[in-house]
Amino acid sequence: MEILSIEGFSDKWDEFVWASPGGTIFHTLKFLSYHPASRFDFVNLAVKKEDELICVIPGAAVDSDRGRVFRSPAGASFGGFVFADDCDLKTMEDAVAAFGEKMKEMDFDGIEIALPPICYSRNEHQGLSFVLTSLGYGLTLREATAVVPLDAFDENALHPVLARNLRKAAREGLVVRPGTDPADFYGVLTANLSAKGVSPTHTLEEIEKLFTLYPDRLVLLEAVLEDRVVGGSLMVLCNDRVGLSFYICDDPGERKLRVTETVLHHSIRRLRESGYKYLDLGTVSRSGRPDWGLVRFKSKFATRTYVREHYRLDFKGKAS
Repeated sequence: MEILSIEGFSDKWDEFVWASPGGTIFHTLKFLSYHPASRFDFVNLAVKKEDELICVIPGAAVDSDRGRVFRSPAGASFGGFVFADDCDLKTMEDAVAAFGEKMKEMDFDGIEIALPPICYSRNEHQGLSFVLTSLGYGLTLREATAVVPLDAFDENALHPVLARNLRKAAREGLVVRPGTDPADFYGVLTANLSAKGVSPTHTLEEIEKLFTLYPDRLVLLEAVLEDRVVGGSLMVLCNDRVGLSFYICDDPGERKLRVTETVLHHSIRRLRESGYKYLDLGTVSRSGRPDWGLVRFKSKFATRTYVREHYRLDFKGKAS
Protein backbone atom coordinates (compact mmCIF):
# COMPACT_ATOMS: atom_id res chain seq x y z
CA MET A 1 0.00 0.00 0.00
CA GLU A 2 1.08 3.57 -0.72
CA ILE A 3 0.62 6.39 1.81
CA LEU A 4 0.44 9.87 0.27
CA SER A 5 0.60 13.24 2.01
CA ILE A 6 -1.98 15.70 0.63
CA GLU A 7 -1.14 19.39 0.76
CA GLY A 8 -3.84 22.03 0.52
CA PHE A 9 -7.28 21.50 -0.98
CA SER A 10 -8.05 18.42 -3.09
CA ASP A 11 -11.27 17.94 -5.07
CA LYS A 12 -10.52 14.23 -5.41
CA TRP A 13 -10.21 13.87 -1.62
CA ASP A 14 -13.54 15.57 -0.94
CA GLU A 15 -15.32 13.65 -3.70
CA PHE A 16 -14.03 10.44 -2.11
CA VAL A 17 -15.36 11.50 1.31
CA TRP A 18 -18.85 12.30 -0.01
CA ALA A 19 -19.02 8.99 -1.90
CA SER A 20 -17.89 6.91 1.09
CA PRO A 21 -20.43 5.26 3.43
CA GLY A 22 -19.19 7.02 6.57
CA GLY A 23 -17.53 10.27 5.54
CA THR A 24 -18.73 13.59 6.95
CA ILE A 25 -18.24 17.26 6.19
CA PHE A 26 -15.62 17.30 8.96
CA HIS A 27 -13.44 14.91 6.94
CA THR A 28 -13.36 17.22 3.91
CA LEU A 29 -10.40 19.45 3.23
CA LYS A 30 -12.76 22.17 2.09
CA PHE A 31 -14.27 22.38 5.58
CA LEU A 32 -10.86 22.31 7.27
CA SER A 33 -9.70 25.17 5.04
CA TYR A 34 -11.68 27.66 7.14
CA HIS A 35 -8.91 27.54 9.76
CA PRO A 36 -6.14 30.15 9.57
CA ALA A 37 -2.96 28.65 8.13
CA SER A 38 -1.07 29.05 11.41
CA ARG A 39 -3.64 27.33 13.65
CA PHE A 40 -2.80 23.68 12.92
CA ASP A 41 0.10 21.74 11.48
CA PHE A 42 -2.17 19.68 9.23
CA VAL A 43 -1.08 16.21 8.18
CA ASN A 44 -3.66 14.82 5.74
CA LEU A 45 -2.89 11.35 4.40
CA ALA A 46 -4.40 9.18 1.69
CA VAL A 47 -3.97 5.43 1.23
CA LYS A 48 -3.78 3.83 -2.21
CA LYS A 49 -3.88 0.16 -3.11
CA GLU A 50 -2.85 -0.80 -6.65
CA ASP A 51 -3.12 2.89 -7.60
CA GLU A 52 -6.72 3.05 -6.31
CA LEU A 53 -7.67 5.44 -3.51
CA ILE A 54 -9.15 3.38 -0.67
CA CYS A 55 -8.83 5.56 2.42
CA VAL A 56 -8.23 9.12 3.62
CA ILE A 57 -7.50 10.41 7.12
CA PRO A 58 -7.34 14.10 8.01
CA GLY A 59 -5.37 15.21 11.06
CA ALA A 60 -2.58 17.33 12.47
CA ALA A 61 0.71 17.06 14.32
CA VAL A 62 0.20 18.09 17.96
CA ASP A 63 2.68 18.39 20.81
CA SER A 64 1.30 16.68 23.91
CA ASP A 65 2.50 15.32 27.24
CA ARG A 66 3.12 12.05 25.41
CA GLY A 67 5.27 13.65 22.75
CA ARG A 68 4.46 14.52 19.16
CA VAL A 69 1.21 12.82 18.22
CA PHE A 70 -0.97 12.62 15.14
CA ARG A 71 -4.47 13.76 16.14
CA SER A 72 -7.64 13.27 14.13
CA PRO A 73 -9.75 15.32 14.20
CA ALA A 74 -7.94 18.63 14.41
CA GLY A 75 -10.29 21.59 14.21
CA ALA A 76 -13.40 19.49 13.60
CA SER A 77 -15.98 17.42 15.51
CA PHE A 78 -15.03 14.01 14.12
CA GLY A 79 -12.04 12.45 12.46
CA GLY A 80 -10.56 9.07 11.75
CA PHE A 81 -10.26 6.88 8.70
CA VAL A 82 -12.74 7.18 5.83
CA PHE A 83 -12.85 4.06 3.65
CA ALA A 84 -14.24 3.32 0.23
CA ASP A 85 -17.54 1.45 0.22
CA ASP A 86 -16.06 -1.81 -1.08
CA CYS A 87 -13.25 -2.19 1.49
CA ASP A 88 -13.35 -5.52 3.29
CA LEU A 89 -12.04 -6.11 6.79
CA LYS A 90 -8.62 -7.34 5.63
CA THR A 91 -8.09 -4.31 3.42
CA MET A 92 -9.08 -2.03 6.28
CA GLU A 93 -6.63 -3.70 8.65
CA ASP A 94 -3.80 -3.56 6.10
CA ALA A 95 -4.47 0.15 5.52
CA VAL A 96 -4.54 1.03 9.23
CA ALA A 97 -1.37 -1.00 9.82
CA ALA A 98 0.41 0.73 6.92
CA PHE A 99 -0.73 4.09 8.25
CA GLY A 100 0.78 3.25 11.65
CA GLU A 101 4.12 2.40 10.10
CA LYS A 102 4.03 5.67 8.18
CA MET A 103 3.43 7.55 11.43
CA LYS A 104 6.56 5.98 12.92
CA GLU A 105 8.57 6.93 9.84
CA MET A 106 7.31 10.50 10.21
CA ASP A 107 8.67 10.52 13.77
CA PHE A 108 5.36 10.60 15.61
CA ASP A 109 5.18 9.23 19.15
CA GLY A 110 1.57 8.17 18.92
CA ILE A 111 -1.87 8.48 17.31
CA GLU A 112 -5.16 9.81 18.70
CA ILE A 113 -8.43 9.30 16.82
CA ALA A 114 -12.06 10.24 17.61
CA LEU A 115 -14.68 8.54 15.42
CA PRO A 116 -18.20 9.72 14.60
CA PRO A 117 -21.11 7.70 16.04
CA ILE A 118 -22.05 4.67 13.98
CA CYS A 119 -25.36 6.26 12.87
CA TYR A 120 -23.33 8.55 10.59
CA SER A 121 -22.43 5.55 8.41
CA ARG A 122 -25.01 4.40 5.90
CA ASN A 123 -23.93 0.76 6.24
CA GLU A 124 -23.41 0.97 10.04
CA HIS A 125 -20.14 -0.89 9.61
CA GLN A 126 -18.13 -1.30 12.82
CA GLY A 127 -15.15 -2.97 11.20
CA LEU A 128 -12.93 0.05 11.86
CA SER A 129 -13.49 -0.11 15.63
CA PHE A 130 -12.57 -3.78 15.58
CA VAL A 131 -9.48 -3.16 13.44
CA LEU A 132 -8.20 -0.42 15.72
CA THR A 133 -8.37 -2.55 18.86
CA SER A 134 -6.97 -5.60 17.06
CA LEU A 135 -3.91 -3.53 16.09
CA GLY A 136 -3.29 -2.35 19.64
CA TYR A 137 -5.20 0.91 19.83
CA GLY A 138 -6.74 1.49 23.24
CA LEU A 139 -10.29 2.74 23.66
CA THR A 140 -9.60 5.72 25.92
CA LEU A 141 -12.97 7.48 26.07
CA ARG A 142 -16.61 7.13 25.12
CA GLU A 143 -18.72 10.28 25.01
CA ALA A 144 -22.51 9.88 24.87
CA THR A 145 -24.43 11.86 22.28
CA ALA A 146 -28.22 12.25 22.03
CA VAL A 147 -29.59 11.41 18.59
CA VAL A 148 -33.16 11.76 17.31
CA PRO A 149 -34.19 8.94 14.89
CA LEU A 150 -36.30 11.04 12.57
CA ASP A 151 -38.32 8.19 11.04
CA ALA A 152 -39.50 7.18 14.52
CA PHE A 153 -40.24 10.69 15.82
CA ASP A 154 -44.01 10.84 16.42
CA GLU A 155 -45.62 14.29 16.34
CA ASN A 156 -48.75 12.77 17.86
CA ALA A 157 -46.94 11.36 20.89
CA LEU A 158 -44.74 14.23 22.06
CA HIS A 159 -43.29 14.22 25.54
CA PRO A 160 -45.94 16.00 27.70
CA VAL A 161 -43.53 18.69 28.89
CA LEU A 162 -42.31 19.35 25.35
CA ALA A 163 -45.87 19.57 24.00
CA ARG A 164 -46.85 22.02 26.75
CA ASN A 165 -43.81 24.23 26.16
CA LEU A 166 -44.36 24.29 22.40
CA ARG A 167 -47.95 25.43 22.91
CA LYS A 168 -46.83 28.16 25.33
CA ALA A 169 -44.23 29.47 22.87
CA ALA A 170 -46.82 29.55 20.08
CA ARG A 171 -49.30 31.46 22.26
CA GLU A 172 -46.62 34.04 23.09
CA GLY A 173 -46.04 34.62 19.36
CA LEU A 174 -42.66 32.94 18.98
CA VAL A 175 -41.90 32.22 15.32
CA VAL A 176 -39.07 30.13 13.88
CA ARG A 177 -37.82 31.09 10.42
CA PRO A 178 -34.75 30.52 8.24
CA GLY A 179 -31.97 32.87 9.25
CA THR A 180 -30.44 35.30 6.78
CA ASP A 181 -27.71 36.97 8.80
CA PRO A 182 -25.41 34.95 11.10
CA ALA A 183 -24.58 38.18 12.96
CA ASP A 184 -28.07 38.37 14.53
CA PHE A 185 -27.83 34.77 15.72
CA TYR A 186 -24.24 35.23 16.88
CA GLY A 187 -25.21 38.16 19.11
CA VAL A 188 -27.71 35.97 20.98
CA LEU A 189 -25.26 33.07 21.09
CA THR A 190 -22.58 35.27 22.65
CA ALA A 191 -24.99 36.58 25.29
CA ASN A 192 -26.18 33.04 26.02
CA LEU A 193 -22.70 31.66 26.56
CA SER A 194 -21.46 34.76 28.37
CA ALA A 195 -24.10 34.13 31.03
CA LYS A 196 -22.41 30.75 31.57
CA GLY A 197 -18.94 32.27 31.70
CA VAL A 198 -17.77 30.97 28.32
CA SER A 199 -17.59 32.20 24.72
CA PRO A 200 -18.35 30.57 21.34
CA THR A 201 -15.75 28.19 19.93
CA HIS A 202 -15.96 30.00 16.58
CA THR A 203 -15.72 33.69 15.81
CA LEU A 204 -18.43 35.35 13.73
CA GLU A 205 -15.92 35.67 10.89
CA GLU A 206 -15.27 31.91 10.98
CA ILE A 207 -18.97 31.11 10.90
CA GLU A 208 -19.45 33.49 7.96
CA LYS A 209 -16.56 31.78 6.17
CA LEU A 210 -18.15 28.37 6.73
CA PHE A 211 -21.38 29.69 5.20
CA THR A 212 -19.35 30.83 2.19
CA LEU A 213 -17.65 27.44 1.86
CA TYR A 214 -20.79 25.34 2.41
CA PRO A 215 -23.94 27.43 1.90
CA ASP A 216 -25.95 24.26 1.22
CA ARG A 217 -24.77 22.40 4.33
CA LEU A 218 -25.19 24.99 7.07
CA VAL A 219 -28.76 25.64 8.17
CA LEU A 220 -29.50 28.68 10.31
CA LEU A 221 -32.86 28.93 12.09
CA GLU A 222 -33.91 32.03 14.01
CA ALA A 223 -36.47 32.23 16.79
CA VAL A 224 -38.19 35.62 16.50
CA LEU A 225 -40.44 37.46 18.94
CA GLU A 226 -41.95 40.71 17.65
CA ASP A 227 -39.24 40.99 14.95
CA ARG A 228 -36.47 40.47 17.51
CA VAL A 229 -34.16 37.44 17.31
CA VAL A 230 -34.32 35.73 20.71
CA GLY A 231 -32.64 32.44 19.87
CA GLY A 232 -31.88 29.96 17.17
CA SER A 233 -29.79 27.08 15.99
CA LEU A 234 -27.00 26.43 13.56
CA MET A 235 -27.18 22.95 12.05
CA VAL A 236 -24.51 21.27 9.99
CA LEU A 237 -25.68 18.72 7.41
CA CYS A 238 -22.80 16.33 7.99
CA ASN A 239 -23.64 13.91 5.17
CA ASP A 240 -26.80 12.65 3.48
CA ARG A 241 -28.01 10.95 6.69
CA VAL A 242 -27.30 13.14 9.70
CA GLY A 243 -27.69 16.76 10.72
CA LEU A 244 -25.73 17.96 13.76
CA SER A 245 -26.96 20.69 16.09
CA PHE A 246 -23.76 22.72 16.04
CA TYR A 247 -25.00 25.64 18.13
CA ILE A 248 -28.31 26.15 19.94
CA CYS A 249 -29.06 29.22 22.02
CA ASP A 250 -31.68 31.52 23.52
CA ASP A 251 -31.75 35.02 24.93
CA PRO A 252 -31.20 34.61 28.71
CA GLY A 253 -33.95 37.19 29.27
CA GLU A 254 -36.51 35.14 27.31
CA ARG A 255 -35.82 31.70 28.78
CA LYS A 256 -39.40 31.39 30.01
CA LEU A 257 -40.48 30.97 26.37
CA ARG A 258 -38.56 27.68 26.02
CA VAL A 259 -37.02 28.95 22.82
CA THR A 260 -34.51 26.14 22.42
CA GLU A 261 -37.21 23.46 22.56
CA THR A 262 -39.21 25.23 19.85
CA VAL A 263 -36.15 25.64 17.64
CA LEU A 264 -35.11 22.00 18.02
CA HIS A 265 -38.65 20.85 17.21
CA HIS A 266 -38.51 22.88 13.98
CA SER A 267 -35.07 21.41 13.23
CA ILE A 268 -36.48 17.89 13.53
CA ARG A 269 -39.37 18.67 11.21
CA ARG A 270 -37.15 20.36 8.65
CA LEU A 271 -34.62 17.54 8.52
CA ARG A 272 -37.25 14.82 8.31
CA GLU A 273 -39.03 16.61 5.47
CA SER A 274 -35.65 16.79 3.67
CA GLY A 275 -35.15 13.02 3.88
CA TYR A 276 -32.55 12.85 6.65
CA LYS A 277 -32.40 9.91 9.06
CA TYR A 278 -31.02 11.46 12.24
CA LEU A 279 -30.58 14.72 14.11
CA ASP A 280 -27.60 14.63 16.46
CA LEU A 281 -28.33 16.97 19.36
CA GLY A 282 -24.77 16.75 20.63
CA THR A 283 -23.04 15.21 23.59
CA VAL A 284 -24.70 14.61 26.95
CA SER A 285 -21.53 13.61 28.80
CA ARG A 286 -18.33 15.32 29.89
CA SER A 287 -15.10 13.34 30.06
CA GLY A 288 -17.13 10.16 29.90
CA ARG A 289 -19.54 11.01 32.75
CA PRO A 290 -23.21 11.81 32.07
CA ASP A 291 -24.49 15.34 32.45
CA TRP A 292 -27.92 14.44 33.76
CA GLY A 293 -29.34 17.90 33.11
CA LEU A 294 -28.51 17.61 29.42
CA VAL A 295 -29.75 14.02 29.36
CA ARG A 296 -33.14 15.05 30.75
CA PHE A 297 -33.49 18.04 28.43
CA LYS A 298 -32.62 16.18 25.24
CA SER A 299 -34.56 13.02 26.13
CA LYS A 300 -37.79 15.01 25.65
CA PHE A 301 -37.13 14.64 21.91
CA ALA A 302 -37.24 10.81 22.06
CA THR A 303 -33.48 10.56 21.61
CA ARG A 304 -31.36 7.44 21.55
CA THR A 305 -27.85 7.32 22.92
CA TYR A 306 -24.92 6.80 20.56
CA VAL A 307 -21.24 7.09 21.41
CA ARG A 308 -18.24 8.96 20.06
CA GLU A 309 -15.27 6.65 20.54
CA HIS A 310 -11.74 7.91 21.18
CA TYR A 311 -8.76 5.65 20.45
CA ARG A 312 -5.06 5.99 21.14
CA LEU A 313 -1.91 4.17 20.12
CA ASP A 314 1.47 4.93 21.70
CA PHE A 315 4.64 3.83 19.96
CA LYS A 316 7.19 2.13 22.18
CA GLY A 317 9.72 2.40 19.43
CA LYS A 318 9.85 4.01 15.99
CA ALA A 319 10.82 2.51 12.67
CA SER A 320 14.50 2.88 11.90
